[in-house]
Amino acid sequence: MPRLKNLRQKLPFGARMIKTAIAVMISFYIAKTFELNAVVAAVTAIINVQPSLSRSLRNAIEQINVHVLGVCVGLMVGYLWAPGPLAMGLATPLVIWLALRFGFSDVVMALVPMVIILSSPEEAFLTEALYRSLVIFIGVGAGLLVNGLVAPPRYRDILLSKVQQLNNQSAEFFAELTDGFLALRLMPEEEYQDKRAAVKKLLSESRQYLELWKEQLGQSKTPYPWQDKLIEGYIDFNANLYHKSKDIYEMTKARIGWRQQMGYPAITPEFEAILAMLQHGKKDFLKLNAELQSSLFDGKPAKYYPVDDAFWEEMGDFIDLWHTKLSGAYYMHALLFLAVVANNLKFANRATKEFLNTIHENQEQTDATSNVTGRMEED
Repeated sequence: MPRLKNLRQKLPFGARMIKTAIAVMISFYIAKTFELNAVVAAVTAIINVQPSLSRSLRNAIEQINVHVLGVCVGLMVGYLWAPGPLAMGLATPLVIWLALRFGFSDVVMALVPMVIILSSPEEAFLTEALYRSLVIFIGVGAGLLVNGLVAPPRYRDILLSKVQQLNNQSAEFFAELTDGFLALRLMPEEEYQDKRAAVKKLLSESRQYLELWKEQLGQSKTPYPWQDKLIEGYIDFNANLYHKSKDIYEMTKARIGWRQQMGYPAITPEFEAILAMLQHGKKDFLKLNAELQSSLFDGKPAKYYPVDDAFWEEMGDFIDLWHTKLSGAYYMHALLFLAVVANNLKFANRATKEFLNTIHENQEQTDATSNVTGRMEED
């Protein structure tokens, strides 16, 4: 099947476009067979093929409601006023006002049946209203049928793929900028903006597919309750990495500028030791993040990690030692730069451990439940 997968990647259209085409053909053919307005049926089908079945159902309900509204106003104005342009002009603001009053978003589809009814002969009001209703139901039905039966989207698979890509890029970006701070090396502006844009795009896509997955089954019906809750928090975690990467970039720029202004003062051994601690913290984060990916996406057993401040307390001792050698403006500026990067690394390590511990606890509960079920079946 690799050739089929490659073919899908090269096609300029997706499953939703194909489903829309099928829905249009079906609705047009049925309406034409019964000598109804096939164009309107096709347009209704197009509107009703949504990214998820739940959206299609909501859209179908609104389509029926706005249709009934347009038909009712058309019939009422038609009987009270002679049909024609004046009647349409009177009915148009009334339909728009009522549609907005009821909270409908598709005002145009409420105007169409009203215009059709008021453009028909007076004796054909009821007949035209009936035909218009049949056309709407044909389009809505075709859209729902095709959306539910033809190639149902696998949003969870896409979501997991997007989230994994998101974490790969956000963690790499975060680590690169941390390295830049430690080595006094500023990432080129164009490269920095490109990488930020790539992470931001994946963040947007991950959130979009999370919402579509929730709509597809309903959050309360998901077969992966704790995993999906974790994925939602994991997206937020990567969003925080994205924002904290910007902080590190700004601190790197400020640190380089300040050193240039001060005539590039020598870096003391005590400060080098602090930078080495930060480098160690960055490596710990990358290691923990790789373990988290394996547990979250591959189902590998997660280890339990105590969430404490032992490492950061040790770094505090190094800062105290450095402070005995340096004070004043030099110390305050350098401490400010260090504090931002250290706190961001602390957040990344702590959050990753918390995710791993949550997975560890849930895996233990799942294993325990499986063992109890197995023993009951044996008995």
